[in-house]
Amino acid sequence: MPYKILIFDADHTLFDFDQSEKIAFHEFLKEIGLEKDADQLFPIYMKENNDTWKDLEKGLITQKELKPERFRRFIQKAKIKGDPDDFSSRYTKHLAHSSILFDDAYDIIESLSKNYRIVIVTNGLKDVQNIRIRQSKLAPMIETTVISDEIGILKPDPKIIDYTLKQVNHTNKAELVIIGDSLTSDIQCGFNAGIDTVWYNPNNKKNTLDQEPTHTIRSLKELLKIF
Repeated sequence: MPYKILIFDADHTLFDFDQSEKIAFHEFLKEIGLEKDADQLFPIYMKENNDTWKDLEKGLITQKELKPERFRRFIQKAKIKGDPDDFSSRYTKHLAHSSILFDDAYDIIESLSKNYRIVIVTNGLKDVQNIRIRQSKLAPMIETTVISDEIGILKPDPKIIDYTLKQVNHTNKAELVIIGDSLTSDIQCGFNAGIDTVWYNPNNKKNTLDQEPTHTIRSLKELLKIF
């Protein structure tokens, strides 16, 4: 049965989140007077941020706790003074206004949207993703955007797919496919929900899950060969 709805992850799949983070963090450091230490502080933040998100996926913390927790860890490891809530608010403000698409993402979504319903499902924070995605160049081609922080359901929980189906008034899972870069979030979510998967794997990483994605691609252009 042919697909009708393509469910895309956002960051690291369509949006260059690494570049957005780098720009936002630099602007944040300018605000707090530590711009000169950017080369030293950015790697520390990235490690603590990634570890905190992993704890969120494991259910060790909530999304509400994640916001200040990543900066609490950053402040501790960087040995600087600051308030985690204040730092989180400042950084989030800059990140929300940094929306950078990967090369070809716009053209590919534009092409696919002519024949498929396009949906985005992201584990991001609503204060960030609401502006970055819903006001991006892709917005007119996206039927709906589901943000985990808004609904309290996080990929890979299959309930986020059930929620998405209700939003688009669709019931047949055989007509869905989820596309994303994260094995533990996007692809595992597809497995858990019983829908087909496309693993976007530009860096040729090893599959660490116990089953294979339906499709694996190295570039977004390969989507045009599948759909």
